[in-house]
Amino acid sequence: MAQITTIQLGDRTFVLDREKAEAAYAAKRVINGRETMFFNILPVKYAWAYDLYKTMKANHWEPEDIQMQRDIEQWRDSSGKISETDRWIIKMAIGYFSAAEGIVGDNIQHVVRELVTAPELKLVLGRHAHEENIHADSLVYMISSLGINPHECEAMFEDIETIKQKTEFVVTNSRALRRDMDLSTLENKQALAKNIFLFGQCMEGTQFYGLFGMVLALYRQT
Repeated sequence: MAQITTIQLGDRTFVLDREKAEAAYAAKRVINGRETMFFNILPVKYAWAYDLYKTMKANHWEPEDIQMQRDIEQWRDSSGKISETDRWIIKMAIGYFSAAEGIVGDNIQHVVRELVTAPELKLVLGRHAHEENIHADSLVYMISSLGINPHECEAMFEDIETIKQKTEFVVTNSRALRRDMDLSTLENKQALAKNIFLFGQCMEGTQFYGLFGMVLALYRQT
């Protein structure tokens, strides 16, 4: 008869086959771990990642939660309170983020999450991809609320050569990584690390926040 073990996860208790649980735990790796069709979350090895997933899930929000009536009134005001430069910044932000959120989401879902083998991290990355969907939907909400032509925003994104070059750089790196790539080699591990750095630091941490700064600065003018 198989020996059993009891584990605690938050306020829940689970009874597992000790031998199988120990084997599953030992086989878990951030990368190059056990490949299985089952999610294999228990026993949890990367508790910090599971806790982060729970925090992310609790932080759920919907675009419609944000009231935009005052924004709509200001946008439609023809007295010149919002300058043409301000309008350009807002349209540029919507155009850039509309494209960039999808690029980031695709990379998380189809590159990083596919290469990571620890199921606790897959939970986090899946939730992150869902968050990018919410961001994209929030832009649809803003476009419809303000009555902005989305194709005009798209054209602004595509017509600026430096943005096109930055986008091509990160997308080319993302497309070069595939689910079946051999992550036992140093070269491929470095390629994955570069991908995570490009999207996490260069896009999310620099480009995104640079544009956020421009948009948030408008509030100080009101």
